[in-house]
Amino acid sequence: MNALSRDFNRGINAKAPHRLAAGIAVLVLGCPLAALADCVDTRKPTAGEVEFFNRGLAAVVAALPPVPAGGQLQNKDSVPSLGQQCQGTTGDFSLEASRFYEHNYRKSIVTVSINAIRLPTTEAGLSAAYGPASPKRSAALKVNNVVWTVSGSDSPLRKALVDQIDRARLEGMVGKPLPSVAESQALAAKAVPATIAVAATPAANSPVTQPSAASSPSAPAPTGQASSSDSVKDTVDTVNKLRGLFGR
Repeated sequence: MNALSRDFNRGINAKAPHRLAAGIAVLVLGCPLAALADCVDTRKPTAGEVEFFNRGLAAVVAALPPVPAGGQLQNKDSVPSLGQQCQGTTGDFSLEASRFYEHNYRKSIVTVSINAIRLPTTEAGLSAAYGPASPKRSAALKVNNVVWTVSGSDSPLRKALVDQIDRARLEGMVGKPLPSVAESQALAAKAVPATIAVAATPAANSPVTQPSAASSPSAPAPTGQASSSDSVKDTVDTVNKLRGLFGR
């Protein structure tokens, strides 16, 4: 191989990694385009979408129970943000908020959402859905359903959170205009934290202590049988009489 050929091969080998990287970059950049094939054009949210989103988000956050007395937040609330919207759709955004609680190393999560695509199928008593499923989310910019769910292992914390859910208010939101952000914030500020019920600790089972002979009261001597104290007294009296007889 002559010098010219060696230089040519070196140039090809040197450029190969760059070409491979460029090819990978094209594939990676092409994936979002394929995934968003139904949303080629995006737009800013309309004023109506912004208002509905803000009102809805404030409403679901206000529906989250405050931290019970003695508990604490495990981390910050999980809430969505309103970004670019697809052309040709309306209200295609999530309205869901979750709060993470902890008490005595037991953890629970409460989630409240508006216009859920699917309704919960969790254990009865730990969730509820008011209104039908909303496949197009908030397309009509109205409340089609409200869903709440409480998860976590069975504990006094979970029970306290379930009891704090204002079911009547959440059900009453369906089909009605959302309250203003200020109204929801004022409602959240008035919420009273629940008190977690703590089971009384049973006293340790200890054996019944029998009274000792020294501490127990003397039982009356059976009829016809002198007690030990009477016997001692009789002995002392006899000794004294004998001393009197012998002049001592």
